[in-house]
Amino acid sequence: MDRSGDIFNINRSELAIPNRFNCKTADCIYMAQCTLCNSLRSEGILLEDTYIGQTSQKFHKRVNGHRACFNAVDYKKSALSLHAMENHLDHFDIGIYKMAVLKGVNPRRLNREEFRFIEKFQTNSFGLNRCKVER
Repeated sequence: MDRSGDIFNINRSELAIPNRFNCKTADCIYMAQCTLCNSLRSEGILLEDTYIGQTSQKFHKRVNGHRACFNAVDYKKSALSLHAMENHLDHFDIGIYKMAVLKGVNPRRLNREEFRFIEKFQTNSFGLNRCKVER
């Protein structure tokens, strides 16, 4: 998990990471950004590199859910592992992502807040929220 105060650049917008959340935070909106694609962005190449999600679990448990999909059988069940398999097969590991909790949310508002962040940062058009995963 990234440190509070870090700045993420998402589709030409900046996002500062709040300092009051950690891996034990539940009922939250979180993001994951591919560091390999993001490094190409600094060279002027725009790639889809950011995923925004929600969880009612503790954040570390949700990350473990994504981590469990980093294998040849289940990679299509997570946008993160699907992106890594399709674009970074030689680096097929959850470690290529920087992750952070963006906001703690009332459990009844998780869907609404996730949608708000996805729309604000356009990760449904220019990000990993476009990935079609298997359920």
